[in-house]
Amino acid sequence: MVDVGQGDGIWIHTFDDNIPGNGRYEGYNIIIDGGPNRGLPDNQLLRYVLKQAHTRAPIDALIITHPHIDHYPGALGILDSFEVKEFYDSGYPKKGTRWKSFLTRLKQETHDGQPIARHIGRDSFGSPDWGSELRVRFLYAYTGRNEGFGSEDQTWENNASIVFRIDYGSQSILFMGDAEGKKRNGPAGVALYAERFLLDSLEPGALRATVLKVAHHGSRTSSTLPFIAAVDPDYVVVSSGRGPYNGVFLPDTSTLHRYCTHKPATLIYRTDQDDEAEGRSETTDADGDNIVISMNGKETRIQAYSAGNPITPTACVP
Repeated sequence: MVDVGQGDGIWIHTFDDNIPGNGRYEGYNIIIDGGPNRGLPDNQLLRYVLKQAHTRAPIDALIITHPHIDHYPGALGILDSFEVKEFYDSGYPKKGTRWKSFLTRLKQETHDGQPIARHIGRDSFGSPDWGSELRVRFLYAYTGRNEGFGSEDQTWENNASIVFRIDYGSQSILFMGDAEGKKRNGPAGVALYAERFLLDSLEPGALRATVLKVAHHGSRTSSTLPFIAAVDPDYVVVSSGRGPYNGVFLPDTSTLHRYCTHKPATLIYRTDQDDEAEGRSETTDADGDNIVISMNGKETRIQAYSAGNPITPTACVP
């Protein structure tokens, strides 16, 4: 999870069994969202992937959880530098020219001379093959209607987010995009919107995850008590920065408190590590507070960084 400031930018890379000299790279590369900035030097996800990945390797899947501007513009930088095989879009009918321009750019891209395979809407997602060791399950995306998912465009769009889970052996991670569970000032004990849909539509245990990527940057509109109980995460990761929402910075303290109350041993990792103490703003908050999650199928290890330097695990905060 790359520190892109206020936004989301995630790179998944599976085991790379490269045989020297033959030019083959077996690892899969999946990008989830791209952050708010397209080009270098501001596109922190692109900088990170260019530094860590093989420049000849394609992006096997580009997933834009929903078309908010803190999630997709940086993906244009990925398209500028890598070939992309497949694209996943929730199917939400976003208004405006900027998103339409993004989709037009995707239609123009190719991989090995063929157009990018575009999956628009959950019914077209299927079960992707990202290596035999992984089991991938798309749990939710835009349902095709707004009724029951909020009362305004911003809420509808958040609740159109693609939600999916990856299992690797006994370990798992649940990606929530910006999917919500309640009104801003609503009770945390009752799940609404996307969280209600997930709780009602899935079999018991389907949401349980070792690691949870918290929805909506830790906003208090996410993470209701029934949802937290169903996921029961050991690790919570939050992608956030110093962009204020109605004067409030994310993650919201009340949201983190709900996870700590549920399980005091929970470890919480944040891409806004020390940003407030360092006096960072929305233009300086992408300062290298990256979160690296490693899984081997039996255990999970997380290494967090502050301004590029390793830090000790973040204890659950009350």
